[in-house]
Amino acid sequence: MSPLAAPVHDPKKDVLRSQPWYWGNITREVAKNVLDGKPDGSFLVRDAQAKKGEYTLTLMKDGNEKLIKICHMNGNYGFVEKYLFNSVVEMINYYTVNSLKMYNKTLDITLSNPIFCPYDDDDAQPQGDIRFLSDEFIRCSQLLLQREQALDQKKTAFNEIREELLEKKLHQSVFCNAEKMFRSQIALIESFMVKPVNVGGGGGGTTTGTTTGATAGGVGVNNVGGCNSAKWQEEQEHMQDNLAKLKVHLESMHSKMETLDLYIKSRKENEQLLERQINATKPELQELQSRKDKYIERLKGFGLTEDDLNVILEMGFDQWKQYFEKASNQPHRNEALWFLKDAKRRDAEELLKGAPTGTFLIRVRDAGHYALSIMCKAGIHHCIIYETETGYGFAAPYNIYSSLKKLVEHYASNSLEEHNDTLTTVLRTPVLYWVQNKQHILTQMQEELEFEQEQECLAQESSELMPPPPQTTMASSAPIPTTRVRDHHRSGHDTVDATLGSSETETPPASVSPSNFSTSQ
Repeated sequence: MSPLAAPVHDPKKDVLRSQPWYWGNITREVAKNVLDGKPDGSFLVRDAQAKKGEYTLTLMKDGNEKLIKICHMNGNYGFVEKYLFNSVVEMINYYTVNSLKMYNKTLDITLSNPIFCPYDDDDAQPQGDIRFLSDEFIRCSQLLLQREQALDQKKTAFNEIREELLEKKLHQSVFCNAEKMFRSQIALIESFMVKPVNVGGGGGGTTTGTTTGATAGGVGVNNVGGCNSAKWQEEQEHMQDNLAKLKVHLESMHSKMETLDLYIKSRKENEQLLERQINATKPELQELQSRKDKYIERLKGFGLTEDDLNVILEMGFDQWKQYFEKASNQPHRNEALWFLKDAKRRDAEELLKGAPTGTFLIRVRDAGHYALSIMCKAGIHHCIIYETETGYGFAAPYNIYSSLKKLVEHYASNSLEEHNDTLTTVLRTPVLYWVQNKQHILTQMQEELEFEQEQECLAQESSELMPPPPQTTMASSAPIPTTRVRDHHRSGHDTVDATLGSSETETPPASVSPSNFSTSQ
């Protein structure tokens, strides 16, 4: 009894598993039944039954299934010990465009029609495994994007070939018209190249130059006949030269027409290949989009929003998790801590007295819309929040937030300075959270300030230890203008003392911002 082949570990199996044409551990009989009746170029990839870690490509060619072993060794993949590709996915993608005849002359075909494995929610998405779902969502989204980009490139190439073929057909028409003209000229010349029966014009003229005429009339006839013969001969030679030149041009034209016909034939084959690939890609894109939608549905079942999904796609699951945990621990998520519907301007100022920079609340304005009341640099500022058809915001075109909560979450990590130069802060602390946790917040801010001061001291000491830059002598130098830099984090720690007074000032309009805040009464 022969020993079983040692399994081969495939580190890239996870990437392969996300491909829709990968069917996993199925038998040859199952693969045959799946491909039965499918057109040539249809294919799937399955695990090799003889050796774990290797794979089998099953392909339809001439109405029959062809089995091709995909070997794996030292991280490379290929057919029959030819390891040319870094992964099975890379290899399959290559042969969707290039013919397999470079591997086997009898297989002049591309992998044009992938057969997708049916989607199984239970097997592909274990319950409660949000990391797995996120990873599969990212892979599926990236693969869909790659396929869409590849499809766009193929469509562009297809349209370019089609336009080129229209132009080449015009060239063919020109060649055909030119050929007709040349053939007409050749036929016309040949019709004039028929020798006359009698070039002398009389009975004795048939033997010009053999007999001397006895009368003047006879001599004249013979001389005229000789002249006509010489002229006719000259015309014949001239027409013969023209005829030869026309035939040379016609032959050259035929050669160019054959070259053009071969080129057009080649481009038509490319056009047909691209058309097959485009048509074969469409069901694959539909399947990938369906998978992506199912991942989105499952992830939203865990309470994830569209913003969460976008962050996962952009930053990955781990970064999103850190962001989510940080956001979840923020008091901003509790609207009751910052949205005081019935508070008036005077009430807001009373609550914000002595609060640190970034402490805020939102209230309803008597004149309509909403107002943000916020402490910044020992001054209380009031700004209008507009409610429009496009959403909430401080000014067009930034009225884009679907709710006040979304607006607060955004400006909890983005400075208001982007709208108004005087508000160098974020929405740091909801006002009622400040009222309930004053000592804790002040202690935390003091620790953060001390840490920043320590970091500045360390940086200053490091700079003092570095050798001074070489001195250069300059005849004269103008002072270099410096750009004002605001430290958004330090701005929140400038007022640690809880006994700071309130300055009842309104927000002055920014001098350069294109989207200034409107001050609220």
